[in-house]
Parts: sequence; C-alpha cells; structure tokens
Amino acid sequence: MRNAALLGVAAWLAAGLASAEPPSLDHQPVPCTEPDKPLTLCATVTDDGTVAKVRVYFRAAGEKFYSFVDMTFGGLNFCGTLPAPREGKVKTVEYYVQAVDDQYESIRTSTFQMTVQPEGACEFAPVEKDPAKFASITVYATHKDQGRKLPEGFLGAGVSFVPVLRK
Repeated sequence: MRNAALLGVAAWLAAGLASAEPPSLDHQPVPCTEPDKPLTLCATVTDDGTVAKVRVYFRAAGEKFYSFVDMTFGGLNFCGTLPAPREGKVKTVEYYVQAVDDQYESIRTSTFQMTVQPEGACEFAPVEKDPAKFASITVYATHKDQGRKLPEGFLGAGVSFVPVLRK
C-alpha cells in the first residue's frame, strides 16, 4: 500500500515537471519606427497552461536601464504600446519581449535594435493609430536609480511612469 502511494506521488510529480515548460514566444523584429509617435509591438505567445504576463522591455540604445510595458491579449496576440522616441534624442531603441506562464517558467526574445528614422523612411513603422492606446501608456521602471520620471529620450504625453520605490 505504501509503495502504491509513493508511485502515485512520483507520477504526479513527473506529470507536473513534464508540463513545466516555458511558453512559446514568436515575435517578428521591427527594424525601424518614426520619431515622436507612440508605437505598438506584438507577439504571439502560447503555453500548455496559462500565460501569466507578457512584457516588452525597452530603452534608448546606450542607456543603462530598461523600462517595460505590459502587453495585453487582443484575441490573436499580445500587444504593448511604447511611448514615442523623441526626435533628435533617440536614434535606436533596444527592446526584447518576455513571457511568463502560471508555473513561473519564462522565455524571452533576443535583444533587437529598432532605428528611429524620419517620417516616410520606415516602410512598416509600428506607429499606434488608436488615440485611446497612446493616451494611456503605463511604463514601469526596472531599477530604483531610474528616478521618478520617464527617460528623457521618450515623450511623456499620455504616459504614466511607475518608479521602483527605494526601501
């Protein structure tokens, strides 16, 4: 009887470990965008359980810290709207997408370089056209040394910045 119980526990643990795989994440890198316009990045994320969080981490190239926005599920994929890179202040935006499932398994893309080009020079700029989306962007800091405001390379119109609180 005791051996049967141990076998049952072992089978349950093995099943749990077998299903503890990270989510599947597919994102087509965006090579360029336009200045002074918020942009939206999307990714397809699936999991054998539940996708808990999908985020896009971004910074102006050369900056020390990343910030992030949460991506929301829109029926086909997850999308997140980033604040507009300022013309003349940001030449390249570095970003990556990370997904976490309900078992705390995570996966992330490589870090991509998105150049900021003059209007019309970027053939498929991911410019957000929905005023409601770019009027309600929430950006989160990843480090306490980022301070209490959005990095100056990005426009703050319609953006709420959530700093990391010092303890």
